[in-house]
Amino acid sequence: MELTVAEVSGLIAAGVFVLQQLLSLIFPAALVGFVHEENTAVTWSVLGRSLQSSPWPTILRTDTAARHGVQRRVSNGLTLQTVTVLLISVAAIVTPLGLYSTIEPGEIELERFKFVKDESPFGYALNARVSGPFSRNCGSLPCPGSWRNSTCVQEGLGQNCTSEFGRAIPDVWRSTFREGARQVSESVSSIFDIQWRNQINATDPYGERSWYMQSGYRQTGILILEPTVQLVDGLIVDAKNGGIGFRNHTAPAAAHEYGSTWTEDILFIEPETECINLNVTFDFRLVDTTYSKRLAPRHLALTDHGGFSALARTGPDISLPADGNGQSPIDLRERAYKAAWTNNFLTLAYFNATDLNPANITRLDVTPGMSFKADEIVDLPTNDPKSDANGTTNTFYVDFQSLRSNLEFGEYLALSSPRDKSSSSAKNPNNGVRVEHFNLVSSMCGGVAGTSPVNINSSLVGCGLVYGTAYRTDGGDELSPQLLSNWSVPVYSCAASVRAIIRTVTFQYNGTGPGLAALKVTSAVPKKYESPADYPVWAVESMPRANMMKDAQPLWGLLPEDSSTPPSLRMHNLTTIQQPSLRLPGLIDPVYSTIGTVNDYVSTKTGQNLPGVDFYTLALTNALGIARPGTGSYPNYADYSGLTSLAMYAKWRNLSRTETGAASIINIVWTDIAANAVIGTKGWGLDDPATLGEQEEGRVVRRSDDENNKHGPRVPVTVYVRRVRYRLPFVVPAIVVLVLALGIFVTWLVLTLLGRTGPAKMRRLLDATSPGRILGGFLWPGKAATIRGTNEWVKTLGTKVVVVGGSAGEAVAVAAMTGEESKVHRENKEGPVVSEESVQLMREDRPTGEA
Repeated sequence: MELTVAEVSGLIAAGVFVLQQLLSLIFPAALVGFVHEENTAVTWSVLGRSLQSSPWPTILRTDTAARHGVQRRVSNGLTLQTVTVLLISVAAIVTPLGLYSTIEPGEIELERFKFVKDESPFGYALNARVSGPFSRNCGSLPCPGSWRNSTCVQEGLGQNCTSEFGRAIPDVWRSTFREGARQVSESVSSIFDIQWRNQINATDPYGERSWYMQSGYRQTGILILEPTVQLVDGLIVDAKNGGIGFRNHTAPAAAHEYGSTWTEDILFIEPETECINLNVTFDFRLVDTTYSKRLAPRHLALTDHGGFSALARTGPDISLPADGNGQSPIDLRERAYKAAWTNNFLTLAYFNATDLNPANITRLDVTPGMSFKADEIVDLPTNDPKSDANGTTNTFYVDFQSLRSNLEFGEYLALSSPRDKSSSSAKNPNNGVRVEHFNLVSSMCGGVAGTSPVNINSSLVGCGLVYGTAYRTDGGDELSPQLLSNWSVPVYSCAASVRAIIRTVTFQYNGTGPGLAALKVTSAVPKKYESPADYPVWAVESMPRANMMKDAQPLWGLLPEDSSTPPSLRMHNLTTIQQPSLRLPGLIDPVYSTIGTVNDYVSTKTGQNLPGVDFYTLALTNALGIARPGTGSYPNYADYSGLTSLAMYAKWRNLSRTETGAASIINIVWTDIAANAVIGTKGWGLDDPATLGEQEEGRVVRRSDDENNKHGPRVPVTVYVRRVRYRLPFVVPAIVVLVLALGIFVTWLVLTLLGRTGPAKMRRLLDATSPGRILGGFLWPGKAATIRGTNEWVKTLGTKVVVVGGSAGEAVAVAAMTGEESKVHRENKEGPVVSEESVQLMREDRPTGEA
């Protein structure tokens, strides 16, 4: 155990106390060893002072330690003195134990900040960082504020028409949204402070520049295995709860010995997910395959645990919201439940266990615990990727060593495509359940269709199924699968959305570590507002009705406080709302996507370089499309299934046991994908030229990394200092001693003022009780009576030799013999020779009745 400074101080004090007591015993004992019984009177006075002030009188219970016959005031006073001395010794040991030093906030100073380089893979992967102008694509129509030029050339009887689009985003958007973010705080980013982490210069044959910056997504690292708030180049990553904050990292340029802290308001984009257990499982048995050394799941069965047999007879409203999702609170759990109910109902209808009429459920031909086995029902996949008799290829699988998620409800059924109507009637002539029925589940849950208008009400909600990691049902070890062991996979219906919010982030910087490693986040909580009037004003672009969500996404951001609808933007029909967060617009659909294909991290929208409106939809699409390597849906980036990472598999194994855990999986996978996709460019004193519109025509401009930042803004920073503190319980002995000392002091002061004590009386009593004076007074009473002062007494009687310490029954002290008699006495070591004066003293002192 490591000792503190206070504990060492206490130990030193204890050692000093013990040594002091030992020396107070040893010194008098040693002096006695050097002293003969025959000495001058003044020697006995000096020696008596040492002997009587030591602990020996108390230990040996000598005369000076007696209590019988002693005046009570003197006895009690001496007892109080002893107790006080002991308490002082205890206080000397205990009092230092309360001392401790802390590193705590000191004064607030205004500091300039400098760029802090990230030495992790996220930092050195950006050495060749470039940027380009922001641009966007709104499908076949020009984006608001832009243009389209069509050129037609007559070729024979027809015309060949080509179009050129203005991709550039009007400057008013950049200036307005950047100013709105700045008025919330200088550290808050806008959508124009977000860039792709990795970019490539792509060709745009229909744009006026003929090129644009496209995401060059490459996996830089995996952050979700460490559930903390982490800092990587350009981002604050909440790998515990989900979400990323945009910040080009800077820290105080001045070095402080004990570090510093400060707070910043940071724009965060974070996912929200709710999941509902379908209460059905996929059960299987592990068998040995002939083509692989690994065990494989076979004998697949879809088993009811209440999801079928206890299905509510009254179905929920599964119609699309009339006005989209809006910005009011969305009950994601209710959305997930509706999707789960509809998915289970359609599955029952597919197996002809009920009629295809959710408004009139007359039968449920399912008993609790019933299984639909692949070996018995041809319509359920057997976990083998092969075609059935109708030519439908089954790509569905379950795995006991990985996790899956998919946007397609009912994908575990061998459904035909919407265009293959003849095959559908041959496969399921009774109820005719088809892929488009399950696609409606996604649309109903998402609340936004491809033809929905592009405005603030088209908030993004993505829905899908999460297949948890398998758990053993035969009681064996799940991390050591055995041949013929039985397993079960839980399934969840999940609904997820994404919101923008301002978080107050507290940073701590010690200035001693290498680069970004010295900077850390101590808290990142939603910003608190004193009243609703202080909420930020969010704005979302409302495009003309001709634009649809499948083709375009609206711009969004914060507006300046002094104007909710700037005059320069009124022509673009901007919609505003004042609230703590903004649910971001977007569309996720299993049939088509507005920005790319399912399971692709790169947008396919030619000419669009607008990460702030693309990345969060791409990330959610892929978080709802987790697949293991080796399957057609795997996107060839990080393996989020856990198949190739035992640590990730173990994490998913714990989380996928519950609905809350399944929702957390979607959130943190979204976070990891987003952290690898984008980067923030705004920091104290740092600005990216693309955000300012400072591009040179036809070429990219490098990002400005002014590390010196000599003329940057000053930021209030709390500098930490070392201070000495004290734990009050340890001061109790010292307080007791102080109280006693104060009482003693007051008593002495009162007695002094009354003239009952003082230096003169003290000297008189000290002289009177000096052993040498007492001996001289009794042995030579005539001379002692005329002596005044110490010097006169020493010259007169102090130098006379007195023998003390006689045997029992003999005189306590006698005057030494002179000349040869004294010498003979000393040499023969006979008893002391008693002079006439001494004899007289003994007689006077003898009790009455003795001879």
